[in-house]
Amino acid sequence: LPYLRTDSLNPYTSTGTMNRYISSLMYDSLFAVDSEFKPVNVIAENHSLNSKTLSVTIKSGLKFTDGTALTAKDVVYSFELAKKSASYISYLGNISQATADGDNKVNFTLTAADSDEAANLVFPIIKSGSDVTAAQDESDGDEEGTTAAEASSKLPIGSGRYTLVTDSQTKYLQVNKSRLGGYHPEYNKIGLADVADTETLQSLFNLNRIDFYCDDFSEGKYVKFGQISSKMMLTDFVFLGINSNNKVLSDAKVRRAIALALDRTELASVAFAGCAEAVQLPFEPSYYKLKGCTLPTLKCKTDSAVELLESVGYTEIGDSGARYSENNSLNITLLVNSENDFRRSLARSVQQSLEKINIKVTIRECSYSDYVSAVESESFDIYIGETKLPNNFGLSRFFSSNGGLRYGIDLKSKTARLYTDYADGKVNMQSFIDSFSDELPFIPIAFRQGIAVSSDTIKTDIVTAPNDCFANINEWTAQ
Repeated sequence: LPYLRTDSLNPYTSTGTMNRYISSLMYDSLFAVDSEFKPVNVIAENHSLNSKTLSVTIKSGLKFTDGTALTAKDVVYSFELAKKSASYISYLGNISQATADGDNKVNFTLTAADSDEAANLVFPIIKSGSDVTAAQDESDGDEEGTTAAEASSKLPIGSGRYTLVTDSQTKYLQVNKSRLGGYHPEYNKIGLADVADTETLQSLFNLNRIDFYCDDFSEGKYVKFGQISSKMMLTDFVFLGINSNNKVLSDAKVRRAIALALDRTELASVAFAGCAEAVQLPFEPSYYKLKGCTLPTLKCKTDSAVELLESVGYTEIGDSGARYSENNSLNITLLVNSENDFRRSLARSVQQSLEKINIKVTIRECSYSDYVSAVESESFDIYIGETKLPNNFGLSRFFSSNGGLRYGIDLKSKTARLYTDYADGKVNMQSFIDSFSDELPFIPIAFRQGIAVSSDTIKTDIVTAPNDCFANINEWTAQ
């Protein structure tokens, strides 16, 4: 596996994709999620919800790789780190605090009751205080002659599938056979290839230096590979934010017309190099709560879009090519971050799609800081946004008064009010879907996907789970 020496393998301080995924082999979480985003016990034995308190019982007898007991205190300590981590904070927006109740029970206080909140407890569990020692020692982590015990002390202590070992020549992952009471994968040792910032992953494959690579394209740039072994579900949600204060876009029929004019399947394929799944709702299509629901169309229906626009008075087309009514013209500006290649490509595709129904679109590209400033000041008509949703697809960041993506959304709308009842379990998914599809406070485009790439050396089919490229690493075999 490739790792970047200039980045950390500490799950709470690593910044690069490669190291972040490798660290997931070294640290377990309370839960994982399956392909339908249902929580799966890992360190947790069970959980229960009482109003706004989520109680989690930890499996008894668990130990860290240094032989010390894993307790509720360690979970609380890790939770506090996760709340400050850019990698995990998006999962924890509905959890205000965690407290230990004895050695094997943790109580999480929720802002709003949610029966699916356990699916968001996927942050890595480290031994309390071990990251402080690691931070002090990390600068010495690449010294030659470091023993296995010394190497382990350079990182926070975990209880995961593997542990890091460093000898005089190499770094590698050694199986943690005591994990969860007994872990016996096909391979006990996995090599780590030290990768320079300037090296391309394709060249490393061509030189037979690495056998596996995973990328979630979080940096907005696509790395091209000849063959992709598997795609990986992510909760990275791409959407069109709409300013409902705009006189034209305040009309739900105009918003619905825009959505109908978009071939989202084509947009996902072209703008995201095929690594995205088109959606018509802010839920990953495999989400178990969608089962049995009647879903709005995902198809592009240009004729229907035109009919909607004409029904609200946009019957004439001016010299500029834009439709207009007695009072308004369909000229809008599309805001996009110029530093993200995916979104710039998407902006051009959206522009072309909307001009087919005579909505004139001007693309405004700007730096990330200017983009954020424009969104937060609601100085936009439409913007291309992306956010990592939690595993229970909570949408409070769109519909709450302090939500980070509330900009441009009418928080007094039926959908915004209904969301609170949906989150509290007072209305069902279908009711929320119907209201959302009618009002379209924002337009879903796609959920991005990651990729897993393996060499011919690995003979096992690669199985991924949401945000986990190593879901079946215990079964991997190689020639």
